Amino acid sequence: MVNSWPMPQPARPLLLWISFLSLMSMGLQGGALGVAWLSMEESFDKTLEALGVLLAASTIGGLVVSFYGGRFIAKLGLGWVCLLGSVLSAACSLSMALAQQWTLVVVVMFFWGIGRAMLNTSVNTFVASHYQSRQMNWLHAIFGVGSTLGPLLVTFIVVDLNLSWRFSYFILTAIEVIVMILFFITLKEWTLKVKVSEAKNSPTLAQTLKLAPVWLGTALFVMHTGMQMSTGQLSNNLLVEERGIDPKTAGIWISMFWGFITIGRLTFGTFIDRLGAGVVLRFCTFGTVMAALLILWNAAPAMSFLGIALAGFTLAPVFPTSVSRIPAMVGSAHSPNAIGVEMAGAALGGALLPGFAGLFANRFGLSIIPVCLVVIALLQFGVHEALTQQEKRERRKGEREKEEAVSLL
Repeated sequence: MVNSWPMPQPARPLLLWISFLSLMSMGLQGGALGVAWLSMEESFDKTLEALGVLLAASTIGGLVVSFYGGRFIAKLGLGWVCLLGSVLSAACSLSMALAQQWTLVVVVMFFWGIGRAMLNTSVNTFVASHYQSRQMNWLHAIFGVGSTLGPLLVTFIVVDLNLSWRFSYFILTAIEVIVMILFFITLKEWTLKVKVSEAKNSPTLAQTLKLAPVWLGTALFVMHTGMQMSTGQLSNNLLVEERGIDPKTAGIWISMFWGFITIGRLTFGTFIDRLGAGVVLRFCTFGTVMAALLILWNAAPAMSFLGIALAGFTLAPVFPTSVSRIPAMVGSAHSPNAIGVEMAGAALGGALLPGFAGLFANRFGLSIIPVCLVVIALLQFGVHEALTQQEKRERRKGEREKEEAVSLL
């Protein structure tokens, strides 16, 4: 079902900037963990497999919030969902910095997942409601900025200053407190351009789940975030422990991975409307397969670095562009539910796939990590191709219905 999507109505510019800052703080969290984990392993006497436990705890915490994101926003109000998410994120950052026991770290990651899901779903829904795809790409480019700075922050604190990884989480706490204060000050301004009558008559989640594009889109998000998080979280262990790369050099290249995600979103965002989203995403999902193969090949360290950078660049536009395509794929009425479900899929993929890759790495050695990346990249490409074919079928169906309507006049 493809319905027309009304032109979004812009909100106050300050709210867009707060949205940018909130996603940057989320990017800092994710990017920091990948590099901090080497030090955290020693602090808690754990192995790479335990990283999967943390990611799973975060996912379980956020799945329900993401899955029913549209309903939470309808019940609590967009502003309150944003504020509660920022409060939880700040509290969990501080708890992570202070935690002395592994069990507490797992609990913190559970609640961190809830806060992250609240912010992710509400901010994406807000920007989709008020702004166009260009701002959506900017929003996720800012997330990439945070993801780039996160590893650099931890590398600087741990390697250059020779301080504990905990200091990086104190800095994250300060940033998230600022976000929390900004959401509190602007609480009443966070609204959506949806009439009350429309909200009451919106489709149920069960009705939305009957649409094939929702399932295919969710599968794409699972593979995409799984690929992104696996590359960002596991490459440091691969480079340092398996391939003997200097930790500082490895940390810089992990930062470059997130940096190329930012560069890619800014680059593709400038011309994606002219080329077409489907064409760009086909090119990028295939490019990610090539990047994974370069990491696997490992003819020289430079090839691994090139593969990591290419992976970041080609993964860049997939998430924001796919979010922007949701209204056209399922119709405006189903969009809030579809966004929530696909965000849940993103959270699931971002935790489970790196977790499984880490489990395999502990069982079969770190050299299995690039094999996992190749498999995930191939699955992402295949799911996108299936979604593209579904979109073509829906378009042809819509054209036939228009022709039949005209013939009856």
